[in-house]
Amino acid sequence: MADSSKGTAAEFEAESSKYGILMIGKCTRILLSGVLLFWTLYLVNAQDMTDEGLKKWVSQFSSLHLLTTNDDASYATVTKSYMGNVDTVLVFSHKRKNPIDTLVGYTISRSFVTNNHLFAVGVNQARLVNVSTGQKLDYNSVRNAGVIKGKGQYYIVDRKKMLTVYDLEGDVLYRADGVDKVVGDEHKMVLVKGSSDGISLIVVWDGQKGDIIYSTGLSIDKIELLPSGRYLSIRETEVKSDTRSMKILDCLTRKVIAPLEIQNIPERVVKVTEVENGKSFLITAEIQIPVSDTPMVKLWYGTDKELRFTKNGKTKYRFWFLTDGFEKVEELPTDRFEVFTPLNNSRYLWAFSNREEFDYVHANPRYNMFLYDTELKTYTLIYPQVAEIFGSADGRYAVSLDGKEKIWKLFDLQDQKMIDIEGTDLRNPVFSLDGRKLFFSGETDLYCFDLKTGVLKSLDISKDSEVVVIDKKVIMGFTHLETKFNTFTVDTAKPVRLQLYNSVKSVTSVLEWKRNKAMVLVPETDRRIRKIIFGGNGKNKWGFSIEENFNLPDGLYYIAGSGKKKKLLYQTNPQDTAASKLKVEVVHYRNSLGVLLKGILTYPVNYDSGRKYPMVVRVYQRQSSASSHYISADVGQDGFSKRLLIEKGYFVFQPDIVFDHRGTGVSSLDCVNKALGALEAHSSIDFSKVGLMGHSMGGYETNFIATQSKRFAAYISGSSVANTVQAYFSYNRLFEVPDYARYEYGQFDMNVPYSENRELYDQNNPVNYVQNVNAPVLLWAGSKDTNVVPEQTEAFYVGLLRNRKSVIALHYRDQSHSLGFMTPETFDLNRRVMEWWDFFLKGKKDVEWIRKEMISY
Repeated sequence: MADSSKGTAAEFEAESSKYGILMIGKCTRILLSGVLLFWTLYLVNAQDMTDEGLKKWVSQFSSLHLLTTNDDASYATVTKSYMGNVDTVLVFSHKRKNPIDTLVGYTISRSFVTNNHLFAVGVNQARLVNVSTGQKLDYNSVRNAGVIKGKGQYYIVDRKKMLTVYDLEGDVLYRADGVDKVVGDEHKMVLVKGSSDGISLIVVWDGQKGDIIYSTGLSIDKIELLPSGRYLSIRETEVKSDTRSMKILDCLTRKVIAPLEIQNIPERVVKVTEVENGKSFLITAEIQIPVSDTPMVKLWYGTDKELRFTKNGKTKYRFWFLTDGFEKVEELPTDRFEVFTPLNNSRYLWAFSNREEFDYVHANPRYNMFLYDTELKTYTLIYPQVAEIFGSADGRYAVSLDGKEKIWKLFDLQDQKMIDIEGTDLRNPVFSLDGRKLFFSGETDLYCFDLKTGVLKSLDISKDSEVVVIDKKVIMGFTHLETKFNTFTVDTAKPVRLQLYNSVKSVTSVLEWKRNKAMVLVPETDRRIRKIIFGGNGKNKWGFSIEENFNLPDGLYYIAGSGKKKKLLYQTNPQDTAASKLKVEVVHYRNSLGVLLKGILTYPVNYDSGRKYPMVVRVYQRQSSASSHYISADVGQDGFSKRLLIEKGYFVFQPDIVFDHRGTGVSSLDCVNKALGALEAHSSIDFSKVGLMGHSMGGYETNFIATQSKRFAAYISGSSVANTVQAYFSYNRLFEVPDYARYEYGQFDMNVPYSENRELYDQNNPVNYVQNVNAPVLLWAGSKDTNVVPEQTEAFYVGLLRNRKSVIALHYRDQSHSLGFMTPETFDLNRRVMEWWDFFLKGKKDVEWIRKEMISY
């Protein structure tokens, strides 16, 4: 493989981070550019727009994912993937460029057993690699495999169910046959082993010996080592009666907790949630109530509270709470509240009804969240109309965002009091592990709420960048029914790593923060830092990162010396010579209400400032965060391929759109007009040859703008809403809720029912103004789309037809909202999109399927 990292790391870093500022009237545009040395690139031409040609083009481009390192961050691994092909793991040392090893097929898992030993698992195979010496030990016929990191050991379960534990020299330490299941943590491994007399044994291997800690005559179909590492949940099946029994095994004392209430129960899904490291347990049993066969007549009631379950059926739950030394078992009543969930507190559980309480006005359901006191048997409403609650590590605090008041509400379970946290645009709550602080990201800076004093203050880390905690630990709780009960914590006793993003300058940096002092790990860069892992102690920090930019393919870097020393270890896509010539401008503008917005202007490949080029404008909502994303080859499922367009000689403009009180369509039109106004001084754009395209919400925006604007020479709209009033009064078959939820407080963000402001809805309804469209429109839809039904596309088509407007509609018989990954339909749409733009923006009139429509105009 050729060396893709020519030139010094310093030269590389200096060239790739350059950017200049251009002034155009009152609008500031940041011009981003860079230089890379690459080989040759297969460019798509007209003859290559076949399925095979597009596949060949896309298959050249690769990307890096799943960065892992050893404990001291001296070695790293990444997965290299091509379109539809993920089979290669690359191994790196910080001391040299290019991989020190390539593992093909070992992509199921990989772990560093020690700083020098990597264990990788693939289909039917596993390998131990000494990354310092290159020595390898290979294993075939692998059914399951893993590591016991704290003991420096690894294990293999082969196809004959023989388990073998090895040391780092490959010597056998332990063997067991008939092994069905294995779980473990860093210090031990627990396995289920069958015996010849039909007895199932549970054995724990502690790194030195294997001890039988449990036996049963039933079939063990699942074991799970709970988060504390002390308790094991065991689910057994009585085959004859088809019932399940749950037991909790204390791996330290060997005590078995098996309350009669949770033995021989009919539910197939039973799980145990550990609370406060085993102080109590919540057992949940689930049974799926299937959807009944459709009768001749189906009754829909106006009082129906369970429309969301009509498609996939409903899950019925039963709950038992074990506490007080596990001698006390309480089955929780589910007549009023169907769901209970803990948030690391042994006295209080959260309870809610999964029935609709708010007449489906929210696209995602919200619930009245009650606190259930397991001692007093009382319920208290704490959070009305929410779906997400964040908990502290000690179980004392919970916090949730009040959607109406737009403030965070912190509830103290110990003192039973609510505290309002007033602040501007606070988000991403994270509790300190010691239970003293609650951190929030803001539009700028990081904020800290003192849980003892109740004071919220800025930490003065940055005055112009959003600050996000990287090192937070997430413990997932109950996440069904579109709810989230999770614990987010960060250990402030250790240095905390923070990522800063300046949205105005589009730059990112990484800091390490401890006791109000910050140390730079990565200085400001216009690159997108996709993943970063650091090691080292004190002021001596080093690590690895995966970074990219619009003209810089994914690269793996080694970083040291407070980010001043950055060494490129590996660069993807060395064939992409065009990348070094790509240009992107971040265009700043304001809408009519003064909201500061951005747009991404991407230049054609081989741009010549002496020429004029057509431009395609692609709309959705906010798109500017993608300004630092590498522009890779892509065949978009919605027909949009930026790389294809710029290689074909088009400018591509992606302006931000925000919605406001004027309505979705009117505010979209305003944002696009202001964005185009910011480009008026650009001499290379042929403003008589500008097209507008969008999909889904972007399709709706395209439809509305087409009825109001004379700036565009042609339009493409996919899977789009055309009649908002009709859609408002429709039933969504994908989400099984009335579609008015999408309009009032969902994506359309109208913030008012139709009955209270009909004029607002009418003013933002594309079909009301379809007679005003003055440029050709290409519509497309999947005939199986249940999200935005194809009848919406048909409505706009019929409106254009009735008013003698030029229109072609594409109906893809076997596809839905998008056309699928690398499907024939996706290839077909991408070809037709390019032919449409070439016809109307470049004057290439030899396209029969378009000429057939245009011949009469």
